[in-house]
Amino acid sequence: MVFRFPDALSELVAILAAIVLLGIAGTRLRQPLLVIFIAVGIVVGPSGLNWVRSTEEIHMLAEIGLALLLFVVGLKLDPKLIKTTGAAAITAGLAQVIVTTAVGYFTGIALGMSPTSAVYVAIALTFSSTIIVVKLLSDKREADSLHGQMALGILIVQDIVVVLLMVLLSTLAHNVAAGPFLSLVLIIAKSMGLIAVVALLNIFVMPVVLSRVSRSSELFVLFAITWALSLSTLSNLLGFSREIGAFAAGVSMASSEYKDLLGAKLVSLRDFLLLFFFVELGTRFDIGSIGSQVYQAIPLSIFVIIVKPLIIMLIMALMGYRKRTNFLTGLSMAQVSEFSLILMAMGAGLGHINQSTVGLVTLVGMVTIGVSVYMISYSQHIYEKLSPYMSVFERKKAVGVPAESIQDETIDVMLFGLGRYGGIIASQMQERGKKVVGVDFNPQAVRIWNDCGGRALFGDAEDLEFLSKLPLSRIRWMVNSVRDPVITQAFIIGARHAGFGGCLAVAASSEDEVQQFYDAGANLVFLPFEDAAVQAVDLIIEKEREIARKQMDSLIEQMEGHFIICGYGRMGQQIAKDLGKAQVPFVVVECNPEQLPKLEEQNIPHVVGKASEDAVLLRAGIKRARGLISVAPTDEDNVFIVLTARVLNPNLTIVARSILEENEDKLRRAGADCVMSPYILGGRRMAAAITKPDAVDFLEMLLHSGETDKGVGRLVIPAGSIASGRTLGEIGLWNKYGVTVLAVRRDGKNVINPGPDFAINDGDELIVLGSEVQIDSARKELSAH
Repeated sequence: MVFRFPDALSELVAILAAIVLLGIAGTRLRQPLLVIFIAVGIVVGPSGLNWVRSTEEIHMLAEIGLALLLFVVGLKLDPKLIKTTGAAAITAGLAQVIVTTAVGYFTGIALGMSPTSAVYVAIALTFSSTIIVVKLLSDKREADSLHGQMALGILIVQDIVVVLLMVLLSTLAHNVAAGPFLSLVLIIAKSMGLIAVVALLNIFVMPVVLSRVSRSSELFVLFAITWALSLSTLSNLLGFSREIGAFAAGVSMASSEYKDLLGAKLVSLRDFLLLFFFVELGTRFDIGSIGSQVYQAIPLSIFVIIVKPLIIMLIMALMGYRKRTNFLTGLSMAQVSEFSLILMAMGAGLGHINQSTVGLVTLVGMVTIGVSVYMISYSQHIYEKLSPYMSVFERKKAVGVPAESIQDETIDVMLFGLGRYGGIIASQMQERGKKVVGVDFNPQAVRIWNDCGGRALFGDAEDLEFLSKLPLSRIRWMVNSVRDPVITQAFIIGARHAGFGGCLAVAASSEDEVQQFYDAGANLVFLPFEDAAVQAVDLIIEKEREIARKQMDSLIEQMEGHFIICGYGRMGQQIAKDLGKAQVPFVVVECNPEQLPKLEEQNIPHVVGKASEDAVLLRAGIKRARGLISVAPTDEDNVFIVLTARVLNPNLTIVARSILEENEDKLRRAGADCVMSPYILGGRRMAAAITKPDAVDFLEMLLHSGETDKGVGRLVIPAGSIASGRTLGEIGLWNKYGVTVLAVRRDGKNVINPGPDFAINDGDELIVLGSEVQIDSARKELSAH
């Protein structure tokens, strides 16, 4: 005895309750609701409990659901979306449709199908589920990745193709008696008429109506449904299917400012009504025919799950994409589309195919959709297992600059992700004098960047093999502008695992991710939605300065026996240049913001602050310093610097500059060992160049030419020295050490060029000529007692 419900409402309630119960079990198995809807249709249909009697009501709800589905698809069909993936998605999508259909057709013929059935089955198996792919990629937060964008672009191409096929089928069905040529003319005429009506309404009527109905949320949604169903009815009157009119209604509003709001409000209603289409499809499924269809369903399912992804992978490999992108894009397409089931239902309604063929594709759809859910969910794990065998799906010749070409270069910033945000970061970096090399796994982005004069590599931020090939020791910053937490986490871990010891900057999508990326090893995390690209560059530059400051402070802390240069004006720069050439360690103290960029660019050890402050000189390592040179802008500054330095280190050798001659004595009293006035010294040198040119040439050669390692030094004879009371000839500095005595200073008087009979006393200062090693050896002997 067959159970019957008292009315249609009770029957629908029972069906919805069954969907909820099976849905709870299905979601625990990670199955999409589409499979549950079809399964409920089979259970409550003639093959199961045979509850369904309200077939007309269910069919009507299914028709409205299909109309809203096509309306929302058209609503989201913004040309800008296709433009984001460019010609690549269009080329890959069209090539995939053609190749897969051809292979699928011959597969169907090999399985004993009629040519017409083989064509329908081949076309049905070609298309993939937009709803399932977008949902799963969004859940995994991979919709913005390259493989996500490519998959979405291919799905859009598939949706357009299937809609055109539906237009063709419905029109031919209504004009079958007119002949091929006349049918084509009628198709074109009716299509132009429908487009003209929609265009005129969209230009003259829609703006006024939308501005008024948008004031009420309920009225706005009601108008959209009415608009979709009205064009659906008009389409049917013109001989097209109802779905075509609904699709045209959505496209007419795709450029409207209200499309996002409208799409969000209609999604729930669309999903609710669409379930009746799949339930109705399940009720038509003859479960008794499964046994006879298994031998065809198994190879067709294998075709969809394995062969179709392989076709997509090969097409993308020929276009220059990397194996990971090819694999993940292909894997996401391993199922049958909901449009495929709609197309098969249309074919059955037109008498082109029988219900057995529809049931076969429905069975394949249920199997492939169920399997693909797990394949997409665990795509990364599957790729890691199969990656060693995927090289065949990647072009040997890389797109862009080969990684080997930058092995010997020092790179300031290696930027991963050359999209809009990353492109602005790269441009800003280049404008600020940074050497930037871009990396992207989109061949088009790489080509565009190289064509614009930049340098870019074709690579993947998640690919450890690619990261290991980079000159990591020569890269100062690696910046990832891709806002995908999975990719970013893998990038940070991969870079550190590959041995990158520089700085990592990454983009985060939320505050929760910021600390997660810092813990993983990032040096800087910025939020693109809060920080503009220019601000991101400022953050990177500031962070770079902070890190450089810490490294420099650490370097200064390790210095010992160095010199401190207070002031980095023209004289300070020349002193630093000469000390650097002589490989004498030094630290610069400067507070003038105009001079600081010079110190940073030349990477000169420096401390920012006033040299007259104790804390600043202590940071410069004055306790461990050998000497200090004070060349501040004013004599007053130099006096305070000398006083501070002498207190902090009484044993320090201090040389100070005096601008005015009358201040020389003040500087000596403050603690300077030597005071020099650049104007007086310059005047004397210029006068000597006239009166004693040979002497000037000799001193210039000795001090600045770099042609000799000889220099002038000072040897002080301490009390009780073995040299006291002996002549220069007896000491034999020249014979023992190669040191020449130029003069002897005694009691404030100088004896120039003393002879070998000149006797040395305690406290004498010998001015000698020799190398640093020679003078140090002589100093040790003269200090002995």
